[in-house]
Amino acid sequence: VRGGCSFVTKIRNAEHAGGKLVLVVDDKEEDIENVIIVDDGNGAGIRIPAMLIGKKDGEVIKKYLIDQKEH
Repeated sequence: VRGGCSFVTKIRNAEHAGGKLVLVVDDKEEDIENVIIVDDGNGAGIRIPAMLIGKKDGEVIKKYLIDQKEH
């Protein structure tokens, strides 16, 4: 979820934990087309894809993943 630390830090942490892809879910209702994600200077060498998705879309994906774990 967006917030707390930089996007680069989130992605690097996920990569170090074995993640293959990062979807950062926005923590507010806003048009993410206007959100600019920048490298905070620590992005060199990250090898996994990542993107920011809107809060509503993120909630749908999280619900789907939770439902899959329960079945």
